Amino acid sequence: MDFYESFLKRYSIEVSKYKNEIPSYSEIITKDGNLVSSSFNSVEQTLNPTKHSEILAIEKALSHVDGRYLSEHILITALEPCILCAGAVVRVKLPEVVYFLPAKPGEGISSYTTESIYLLNHFPKCTLIPESRIKFEFLSFFKEKR
Repeated sequence: MDFYESFLKRYSIEVSKYKNEIPSYSEIITKDGNLVSSSFNSVEQTLNPTKHSEILAIEKALSHVDGRYLSEHILITALEPCILCAGAVVRVKLPEVVYFLPAKPGEGISSYTTESIYLLNHFPKCTLIPESRIKFEFLSFFKEKR
């Protein structure tokens, strides 16, 4: 659990740097907790709705491995991966995803049906660790925007 606290510390630092960006931060770590890559959302900055922190962290991590899979790594992310990011998680065969804030019903990786999981031939273990600091950051960001 030590690497979760490390993630939360880095998350707080990153949120303070990107005040005008959706407060989503992701890391890819090895199974023993070594940081391989990290990324903050850049959707607002680039005006590109595909620049999610999970996708960016996966792209960076792939540049550090030999091959196309991250089957020996873990994704830790602030918000439950959306369906777009879930597709990337499945395609790179990440065995585990840890997140601190659930997505809205039907919008996240946990909304995959049993039938679709079976067809994917791979599905990661997903763990939600509720974290009020991250929830506060998301609520604050969207309250100011809307």
